Amino acid sequence: MNPKPYKGEALLTAKYNLMPYFPDPKLVQAVEAARLLRRPLLLRGEPGCGKTRLAEALAFELYGKNFNHPEEGRYFEWHIKSTSKAKEGIYTFDHLGRLRDVQDPAVDSQPKEKYVEYGPLGKAFKASTADKPAVLLIDEIDKADIDFPNDLLNELEWKPGKSIPIPESGEKIDIDYPPIVIITSNDERDLPSAFLRRCIFYYIDFPEESNLLKIAGAYLKEQTHTLPEPAQKQLIKQFNEERIKMGSRATTDKKPSTSELLDWLQLFAYHLALGNLKLNDRNELVLPDGEILYPEALFKTESDLRSATGKKAK
Repeated sequence: MNPKPYKGEALLTAKYNLMPYFPDPKLVQAVEAARLLRRPLLLRGEPGCGKTRLAEALAFELYGKNFNHPEEGRYFEWHIKSTSKAKEGIYTFDHLGRLRDVQDPAVDSQPKEKYVEYGPLGKAFKASTADKPAVLLIDEIDKADIDFPNDLLNELEWKPGKSIPIPESGEKIDIDYPPIVIITSNDERDLPSAFLRRCIFYYIDFPEESNLLKIAGAYLKEQTHTLPEPAQKQLIKQFNEERIKMGSRATTDKKPSTSELLDWLQLFAYHLALGNLKLNDRNELVLPDGEILYPEALFKTESDLRSATGKKAK
């Protein structure tokens, strides 16, 4: 049976702690190319552009609200660190626990399988089937050491009948069908050419104003307080103007992302409901000229906060 295709249906809900997601049609096409060719999809783009959210939206569309259920789910995340090793993504073996139990006759009869703990990649391999492939997010691959990407490709390589042995326990993982693998990179360093050749690649641009408005509208709709659409447009325009200014400053550490935008909008919605803000006859917020309200929600470094608010360092 062929796996269900990804249609890129808009994720409109925040009900399950998922941010609304509206993929570009070309991104949907890239996901489908990766799925059909059974290759990893490598996503690049600035932080906050939606790389990580794609994997959740994909799994939610394919498998519904239980996509990440501990027992029934088919969605797995592997957040890469500088010390991550490809093999650890499949499994680890508790050698110290085994050694301790061997020395105790009362527990020495424990099966060796007890000491095997499957990693995100191993769990995805075990859960993935031809009609329902698992979705695996490998997040921020450029944080690992230089050898990690190529080592990872060796583990991701799949052909019918492939299995991965676990010598310590005598088990093996039979891989019925490969998972859909989404790999993200923040461009912190170059990745090996051999790795890039075997991936499908897509660069995600930061959402345009029209898409930000869709995301904001879907998000605020499910919150306790909301904002009229003209006020949302007004604030999103101010948000983008600040991002443009920050892009021209050499000292900028982190531009605000979609996540910061949604927090910022929610603060305005709260204060409007409390009566601390007013609307004009166009349903726009009455804001002070040349001032950014609630900047602490947008800017995450002292230099960016001072630049945005016009305050000089002491």
